[in-house]
Amino acid sequence: MTGDVTSAVWTAAAEPADRGPELMPRLGLATALNNIATLAYRNLIKFYRNRQLLLLSVVQPLTNMMMFAYVFNNVAKVPGLSYREFVIPGVLIQAVMVTAMRTGVSVSYDAESGMNDRFRSLPIARSAVLVGRTLSDTARIGIQTIVLTIVATTVVGFEFRHGSLRAVAAVAVIVLFGLAVTSFSAWVGLIATDPETAQTLLITPVLPLVFGSSGFAPVSSLPSWIRVFAEINPVTSAVDLSRSLAVGGPLRVPFEHYVLWTGGLVIAFTFLGVQRYQRG
Repeated sequence: MTGDVTSAVWTAAAEPADRGPELMPRLGLATALNNIATLAYRNLIKFYRNRQLLLLSVVQPLTNMMMFAYVFNNVAKVPGLSYREFVIPGVLIQAVMVTAMRTGVSVSYDAESGMNDRFRSLPIARSAVLVGRTLSDTARIGIQTIVLTIVATTVVGFEFRHGSLRAVAAVAVIVLFGLAVTSFSAWVGLIATDPETAQTLLITPVLPLVFGSSGFAPVSSLPSWIRVFAEINPVTSAVDLSRSLAVGGPLRVPFEHYVLWTGGLVIAFTFLGVQRYQRG
């Protein structure tokens, strides 16, 4: 069974998608997990073989990191921290947001090209396509975050002040937030009419969320009307928690704020995305 499903997934592009509607058999949890893992592996292989995208996914956030760490370090002032220490968690979250946008564009492209119709004709779990995509892209975000963190500590001079365990926890906070944003992005890709529309729909909220947060400036320094938005912004909860774990300092929002935002986004948009995918 496992070999058949794996073979079917890899050869989906070569098979006709005109079988018409069929009643799908009920699949067990083990089978569904195997389908998800197979599709996630497929997406990672495609990403690995695209060397240009592989390179740009690291170079682009590195450029942003160097710009904020060196260009603004002697200009911007943050009480209790150098601006370099303050901004690195924000840059990491920004990189997550930008990378997650590619998920929605890829999902929209699969829908427009007919690939999703081919997947629907296969005897696999309906949730596998979407969940496999979000998990593989979250794995990419994890690798990207680790690479950027290594560069930040070895080149930029960023330092985790409270030991390796809290450093790992800070990275985990960023990656799990990436899973939440990726889930949202995949849903946008399914409701968009084409990849260009998906990209526009995604970049519209991403910029205000990133720059209207505590990522690049203390919330207390923002105008009052932006400060209200920043306080409830999910990006602020992720940046503040990862920054607190990395270099210390109080949280502006409770830990529960991060948990509710991250868990709520994953559950809500995974459910909505699977429902949308099933409707076609």
